[in-house]
Amino acid sequence: MDLVRIRDLQVEAHVGVTEEERAVPQTLLVNLDLQVDTVAAGASDDLADTVDYGDIATTVADLIRGMRPSLLEHLAERIARAMEDYPKITGIAVEVMKVNPPIPEKLGSVGVRIERAFR
Repeated sequence: MDLVRIRDLQVEAHVGVTEEERAVPQTLLVNLDLQVDTVAAGASDDLADTVDYGDIATTVADLIRGMRPSLLEHLAERIARAMEDYPKITGIAVEVMKVNPPIPEKLGSVGVRIERAFR
């Protein structure tokens, strides 16, 4: 299985269960493992034969900024569903992490990871 990997996409977003938590933007880190057959791109050196990670990063960032979800699980699921629109992506692993979440205990990050197959 070939993967196109996007690491540490940083997006400021309103996310959380309480109104107080959603009132202040939080830094999210998003990691994606996109299952893509890269044989054609490896042979041709042509972007049209693979996925444009810049376009995907922008799509994901715009999606996140347009939402105010309660749960990271919901956000990860919405990201995975959006990637179904890319015909070259056959599956995905999505990880969404909150950096320094606003809870009483000190945590560096907390997050979820989901995996989905499309075709």
